[in-house]
Amino acid sequence: MQENEEVKEKEKRADGYKNLMSKYGTKDDVSEQYRFESGEPVADIELTLNYEENGLFSKIIDIPADDSVSSGFDFGITDVDLVNFINKSLDEIDFESKAAEANKWARLYGGALMVMIVDDGKDDLKEPLDWDNIHGIDELLVFERPLITPDYNSIYNQRGDDKRNWSKFGQPEYYDVSPIYGSPFRVHESRCLLFKNGTLPQSSSRTEYRFFGMPEYVRIHKALQETVTSHGNGVKLLDRAIQAIYKMNDLASLLETDEGEDTVLRRLRIIDMAKGIINSIAIDSQGEDYDYKQVTFSGVKDIIDSTCNMLSAVTNIPQTKLFGRSPAGENATGDGDMENYYTFVGKIQKLNLKRNLCTLLDIILLSGKYKGEFEEVPEYVLKFNPLWSLSEKEQADVDQVKASTELAKAQTAQAYVDMQALDASEVRKRLAENGEFTVNDILDEEDDGDWSEESNTNALESEETSDTALSAEMESGEQNDSTDMRITTPTGCGVIVVKDGKILVGQRKDNGQICGPGGHIEIGETPEDAAIRETREEFSINVAGLIPVTVLSDMPAGYCPSQVFLCTEYFGEPFCFNAEMDNARFEPVEKILEYDLFLPFRLSIEAFTDQLREIMLTSQETSSTITVDGGPGSGRKPEGGGQAKSSKRKKSLKISPKEREKVTHDINNIFHKRFEGKPNGMIITHSNKKNSPAYNYYFENNGFNNYNIFRKTKNPD
Repeated sequence: MQENEEVKEKEKRADGYKNLMSKYGTKDDVSEQYRFESGEPVADIELTLNYEENGLFSKIIDIPADDSVSSGFDFGITDVDLVNFINKSLDEIDFESKAAEANKWARLYGGALMVMIVDDGKDDLKEPLDWDNIHGIDELLVFERPLITPDYNSIYNQRGDDKRNWSKFGQPEYYDVSPIYGSPFRVHESRCLLFKNGTLPQSSSRTEYRFFGMPEYVRIHKALQETVTSHGNGVKLLDRAIQAIYKMNDLASLLETDEGEDTVLRRLRIIDMAKGIINSIAIDSQGEDYDYKQVTFSGVKDIIDSTCNMLSAVTNIPQTKLFGRSPAGENATGDGDMENYYTFVGKIQKLNLKRNLCTLLDIILLSGKYKGEFEEVPEYVLKFNPLWSLSEKEQADVDQVKASTELAKAQTAQAYVDMQALDASEVRKRLAENGEFTVNDILDEEDDGDWSEESNTNALESEETSDTALSAEMESGEQNDSTDMRITTPTGCGVIVVKDGKILVGQRKDNGQICGPGGHIEIGETPEDAAIRETREEFSINVAGLIPVTVLSDMPAGYCPSQVFLCTEYFGEPFCFNAEMDNARFEPVEKILEYDLFLPFRLSIEAFTDQLREIMLTSQETSSTITVDGGPGSGRKPEGGGQAKSSKRKKSLKISPKEREKVTHDINNIFHKRFEGKPNGMIITHSNKKNSPAYNYYFENNGFNNYNIFRKTKNPD
């Protein structure tokens, strides 16, 4: 029995990572004796004194708080007047400085409370905010956590009643505020914006921080102390860098008696005084010697650098901002540190600013509606502008890319001028207007005419269409063949890619016919998406913009209706490396028409060349009867349009189903590129009948062939 126990004991000792000789892994291993122990709670007055007197600590508190609001905001609103109203309202209540102040106190004390003084018809701050009766906002007051006491008896045990459907579970309904100046008061949480320094678990041992966050000093004070003391002690070491050495004969014997000790001290004082007065010393040639020894402190710089690195790590602030220098180390630039820092500031923005600013924006917009600035509260999407700013080299690289782009535009325009699709005066006109141009925009301006209408139809126009956007119809009710109202939904797409007056083609591997990019529209795709995908798959290029040319309908059996696009700007070099196409190259139009062409591609080329001829003809005539308003902020709104101020809207005239189809058809085939990416727009048009009135058609743009035409008014001009 005893032998078995000895065997088990030996097996136990042999198992695991243990070394009995060095005591590694045993209970006597000193490295195993470290245990984490919580430090003493930090008094609020100590936090205040550190912020007031410690310059490095105050920078740690201030820098992220200031940077979180320094780059500004984007509301996702295209109406310039509305954006100006919001920014002006934020400036009036000094939101930027108030938000920076609240973030500072949140980092210093763990939390802060911003109280909104809102005009909602209630004088008592204990009353919940009346969202249906907001008339304005007057002021923002910021209080740090030591002045705030949450009401623990009013904790929400459900989501709470909030107009924005935000959960309040576990949060107090009231806060008691005790300002240094003024009387204490109680405020309802709906009138408050809470700022926190991170989040804490519900089981936190520090109850005073439970609804807020932990003060930054608690987490960083050890690293801060080591950094400050290492820098301070490093300076003190300079005093000991050169050590004086004095040798005296029989020194040990002299120090054995009090008289001898006094003699030694008196001698040292005389030497030191002589050195200080006459910068020289006098010693006995027999038995005395005086010398200097220089002490080297290798590794001190490394220790100071390591403490700086540790402080930068625990504070998430790069050394370039904290100490004004780049981090030490080979090939250390600090770029990665700055990227991490901006990510850290982004988290502060998401935690403390995004939700609070959305609440403030809701109040500002409701007050703007009450004051008549606009009729309905607009939708917005809050985003923070990027914190990163380009260096001189990066800005130079961007400028170089822009210059290359402008050169490519100029070369493309020259190609169009050479093929007589554009006139040089059109390019000069666009440059005179705003200093820049794109071929797409110039072509769009030429597309304003309706090529399917002829002037000789207006004499036979029926009364049904005389006050609508419909093309002229015959009195007999028979529609003109050139204005067929049937709407064809394309199930295929094709792209005409033009470069230097030539068109991109390839040879199909299945039948050897010549063709450009194109194919079927897959489920869930728009024609534009399919065109971009097919061009990339078949010719390995990414198109930068698409212009609708035509819809190929009434195709023979075996072919599908297709939307044809024009592309003049793309990225990459055409190359066929797939099972569909081969031999990618650019060919002149006249040579392409001599090849055996894929039927949809031949029809696309013919429609494109026909439209180019129409452009050349219509550019010499009067301007089109159709004008376009791209909506507020587009730069194409008519005089007086797109104002943020409210005005009495005209009642919409009746819009017939056939009229809706015609307007939708015009937007698809003429104006779709103009409105691409815009949430709404308007076209102004009239029929061909002489002196017929013009009408404005307002619509929501939900994508190609998906427009909500919601309003029709008579155009006063």
